[in-house]
Amino acid sequence: MEETVTKSVPVYALQNPDQKVLLHFLYPEAFLQASENAGKVWHYEEAAVISFVYNLTGPRRPQPSIEPERTIYKSLRPWKKVPIPKYVVVLNEGSTLTAGAMVVAWDGKKSLQGTAPWGRPMIGTISGSPGSWEVQVDPIQIAILDKQEEDRRRELQEKADKQAPVLQDVLSVEPRPVPVPIPTPVPAPAPIFADVACVVEEPPTDPTLNYTGDQFTKREDGHFVGDDGFIVPMDFDEFYDRYPKYVLNWVKKRLNRFSVDDDVEDWTQDLLIHMKFLPQGSKHRTPGANGRPTGCSDVIETFNPYQQYGASERRFRNYINFCLANKFNTMQSKRQKNPVCRPGNIAFDGNQDTAFGDHVLNSDEYVHQNSDHLTNLADRKMKQHDDALFTNQFKRYVKKEDPSVFPAIEALEATGPLGEAAQYMGVTEQEFARYRARLKQLGECFVQACEVPKQRKKYKKRGVAS
Repeated sequence: MEETVTKSVPVYALQNPDQKVLLHFLYPEAFLQASENAGKVWHYEEAAVISFVYNLTGPRRPQPSIEPERTIYKSLRPWKKVPIPKYVVVLNEGSTLTAGAMVVAWDGKKSLQGTAPWGRPMIGTISGSPGSWEVQVDPIQIAILDKQEEDRRRELQEKADKQAPVLQDVLSVEPRPVPVPIPTPVPAPAPIFADVACVVEEPPTDPTLNYTGDQFTKREDGHFVGDDGFIVPMDFDEFYDRYPKYVLNWVKKRLNRFSVDDDVEDWTQDLLIHMKFLPQGSKHRTPGANGRPTGCSDVIETFNPYQQYGASERRFRNYINFCLANKFNTMQSKRQKNPVCRPGNIAFDGNQDTAFGDHVLNSDEYVHQNSDHLTNLADRKMKQHDDALFTNQFKRYVKKEDPSVFPAIEALEATGPLGEAAQYMGVTEQEFARYRARLKQLGECFVQACEVPKQRKKYKKRGVAS
């Protein structure tokens, strides 16, 4: 039997910008004495700190709302407004900067997978003490870094030259001198009225200029192919053939339904019609829109990979979900403004005597008994009332049995995630996890009406033997 090999890839991420360090770069004397390096002297460089976070054992990284990615994104959020330095200091174990840490040339990424230095030049290792860190620079790595930067600049220049050849030809042409005519008296010109049907078109712009999204290609048949190999459908018919239940599943998820009922079918048909036929006055129907000679006729044809920053499957699905959500919100807003479609409305003359043709005005009791909306609303309020009573009883139980963990309940009520609750209490996440485990133990004892065990003492780290 073959043994299964578990994937284990280290994940690194930048720490908060407040933890940036100032490094004293020291070049060798032989490097400074060279003719091409005569102008370089030792100087200071600011470097960010990148540290090991966790080992990735699954097929892909978890969502940002799941630990430990939640902690990573919380630390990376301040970098959106701060430029990333040219160098980083790598911390493999722990969160304390010590001598011997690697200094790596950086390219602006905030997190990545793999083992340091990730194919980048390692400038050297730090030495000294906090506040006066020094780095003995390796001249070979500096030469490799300069070569990589020169290659990158040359590639950008070649790309810019290919994208704007016409502009260079226009700039290279010398302007011809224009003869100045001798002014002669002329009669006043007649007023000129602009034609209403005349439309002044702006000069077309090349979408490939300043494009910073994912790489994609375009086949001879017109299909866009993303960097992940996904082929974008050309029109709605091809999209429906490949994903016949895409809109149906989207509606079920939006309405929180586990089965197909009349409401789900109505929403699905309305959204399919919206995706299949563009409005007659849509700007995408004009000839030449989105690169199509006859214009677009459905929503799928309006997909533009330059505007969506790529043609991968996740970019395409995001665009489709965005179009569906816009139409769904518009239709739902119109339905809410229509009194006939409100779920709380019922007929007050439902109890009719057909034999005599009399209409009897119903009482409030009849309305509540025959209205599903009011019944569900009453049940929901009753459940909220019972939950509030249960929570208050548990609070009194915690105050009586173990008052030391009662502030954890207040922190959880005031905040949401565990990290914010720990900051609210002013403790570390490890200490707050201990409070949370104790609350879970008290909750089981409260439900089962059993005796509460004693709280364990905190573990103390053993001292290092001399």
